[in-house]
Amino acid sequence: MSLADSLRDCGFLPIEACNADEAVEILEMDVEIDVVLTDVRMPGNMDGFGLAKWIRENRPELPVFVASGYSGKFDLAEELCASEAYFTKPFNVSEVAPKLKAAAHARRLKYGKLI
Repeated sequence: MSLADSLRDCGFLPIEACNADEAVEILEMDVEIDVVLTDVRMPGNMDGFGLAKWIRENRPELPVFVASGYSGKFDLAEELCASEAYFTKPFNVSEVAPKLKAAAHARRLKYGKLI
């Protein structure tokens, strides 16, 4: 089962992107997004850390969660997003989902958007 399917089972409505460039295109459109979950390694011109940096600069209200199979990237992850927003793979979606939901809920409360 794909990660998107697992997230749907947890009540999310995920929007999938093939790479960071496509994710940026989606983030620039008028689409309501509550939280981003990205992998560090992906094809394209930027990796997940590059995407997290782009979000921090262009959509700072948007929580970003980064996953990686390499735990040595923790320092960079901590710089680009909150330390609790970094997951080493493999991770259990049922353990990650509550953190994603809490971040989405906090964003909605802070910015007054009920979705």
